[in-house]
Parts: sequence; C-alpha cells; structure tokens
Amino acid sequence: MSRDAQSPTMTVTETFFSVEVNDMQRATAFYVEALGAAVMFASPGWSSLRIAGVRVGLALNPEHGASKIGLHFAVSDLAVARADVERAGGRIIAPSIEVAPGVVVAEVMDTEGNTFTLTQQ
Repeated sequence: MSRDAQSPTMTVTETFFSVEVNDMQRATAFYVEALGAAVMFASPGWSSLRIAGVRVGLALNPEHGASKIGLHFAVSDLAVARADVERAGGRIIAPSIEVAPGVVVAEVMDTEGNTFTLTQQ
C-alpha cells in the first residue's frame, strides 16, 4: 500500500527483542557471560543489551514463567557456545541435531527459563 503524498511519513529506526526475566542481575550476567552481550543500559526493571549488533531488552517480570522465546543465535563453535551457556548458569535442553546439511542446532535455556536456539553452519 502506498502512502498519500501529503501524509506524514514515519521511519522505523530500530527493531529489537524483549525478553522477560525474573531476576535482572542474574539474567544480565547470563547474557554477558554466555553470549558476550554488551550492556548498553541497566536498571532494576529494564536493561538493554547488544549481542552481535542486535539489541535485546530484558524486562523484569517477577511472575515470568519458562517459555520458548524465538531467539536464534548463530555461533562459530556450537560446542563452545553450549559450554558457555552451562558455565553461565543456563541449561542444555536437547542434544545438538543436524537440521540440514552442515547446519547444527541446539536448544538451550537461560537462567530465567527462556529457551532459545544456538545454530552453527
């Protein structure tokens, strides 16, 4: 659909993901340690992290329950990434599997019960 020539225009300036967490300090530490996140902003209720050029917001929700969050992180070494997740307090949910020729994925969980995917090509 095209915009009317006289209508004001809007530009999307950024797209980011928001992940609910129970414990902001623990969650922030996990993403920094496991995935090398850079903390751009931190507060008790909201923190902004940058991981591989993408912003991931952590939103405090004390009632948050475990869920699959739809994030996928492409990594250079899946075995090292899995070990980093565990070392940072996360869990490996399922064994790594090859989903296409040369594409191996692993489902992992952060310290807040959020499940996401690590992918190596």
